[in-house]
Amino acid sequence: MIANNAGGEKSLIYGQTKDYVEELKVVLSDGEEHSFSKINKQELDKKKEQPGLEGQIYKKVYDLLDKNFSLVKASRPNVSKNSSGYNIWDVWDGENFNMAKIFVGAQGTLGLITEAKIRLVKKKSHSGMMVVFLKDIGILADLVSAVLPFRPSSFESFDDNTLRLSLKSFRGFLKALGAKNLFTLGWSFLPEFWLILTYGMPKLVLLVEFEEDSQDEVGRKLNELREKLKSFKVKTKIAATAQESRKYWVIRRESFNLLRHKVRGKQTAPFIDDFIVRPEKLPEFLPQLYKILDNHKLFYTIFGHIGDGNFHIVPLMALADEENRKKIPIISEEIYDLVLRYKGSITAEHNDGLIRGAYLRKMYGPEVYKIFEEIKKIFDPLGIFNPGKKVEANMEYALAHMKRE
Repeated sequence: MIANNAGGEKSLIYGQTKDYVEELKVVLSDGEEHSFSKINKQELDKKKEQPGLEGQIYKKVYDLLDKNFSLVKASRPNVSKNSSGYNIWDVWDGENFNMAKIFVGAQGTLGLITEAKIRLVKKKSHSGMMVVFLKDIGILADLVSAVLPFRPSSFESFDDNTLRLSLKSFRGFLKALGAKNLFTLGWSFLPEFWLILTYGMPKLVLLVEFEEDSQDEVGRKLNELREKLKSFKVKTKIAATAQESRKYWVIRRESFNLLRHKVRGKQTAPFIDDFIVRPEKLPEFLPQLYKILDNHKLFYTIFGHIGDGNFHIVPLMALADEENRKKIPIISEEIYDLVLRYKGSITAEHNDGLIRGAYLRKMYGPEVYKIFEEIKKIFDPLGIFNPGKKVEANMEYALAHMKRE
């Protein structure tokens, strides 16, 4: 989670892993373990004078980031989550220096993390959910703007393909839900069948979850939100407890596994599975996204963190077919061009890995990419830490190492 700067369903209110890392111990290229945490300018000046690799790293990283201070600050993506590139934005703020932050999301390309001190938050004891069935994505931005002031702990979504898959695959959900038999499971899905018969298949299903210290507070928020959404003329359903909400979480979380196990001859190929744009841009953005995917005749499910504008697309492809593999860089290029036109990030929480690192230069431009290259050289001059990721990534290498069957 640290190396990936993981996020997830609760990141809307709690943020990403980088927000909780207090201190790291890391083995650097000298083979020694070093400790990194937040320090002030006076402590930084002492660190830069230390003999050995640690002192050199502090001096070089500080000089690089201070010299490019304005460029670095201006290059931060204007979205709530980002795991692309090196986290150069949270290291030096002009007063304090925190080298631990640069390892968060670095995917092990700068050193080996051996120990971490993590800040924790107390879990709320009660929860409940409102499910919103949305046919018209044109109202999505306004609806998101109406929901967010209520401060939900999660604001998730899944698409019509995911819902169809869940309704067709009762047995796949039987174990995950803990239902005793198909009749019990079918009964639990009766509201969804009735909704489709009377309302039609929704384009998106939105899950708005609240976590509070009392069930009364959960109920109050759910009732107030229901009143707020009446003007949108959408179908809503309240699942007032965690147990009632569980079915929808299973649909949201199990669609990936269902795709893997139910469709023969094709593999899940999540190569474009983690982009993010600002939520208010989604009504313009999503139709263009669907058009790209449909032009390439992909079967896919879309789910994600609607409150952040962060989506996960999971296509199904026959990767043994050379022609299908050739589509991957073409589709990636088209979708990332679209994401960047809307000032988003190519990866919010899953990180660059082998398949997205090749697009870092496109996302940040040559000047910031050069800073990333310098960071890599400072920490790993021999290129021995997790090669092929970040600034060393290229699409040819990724495609050559892709699973084919």
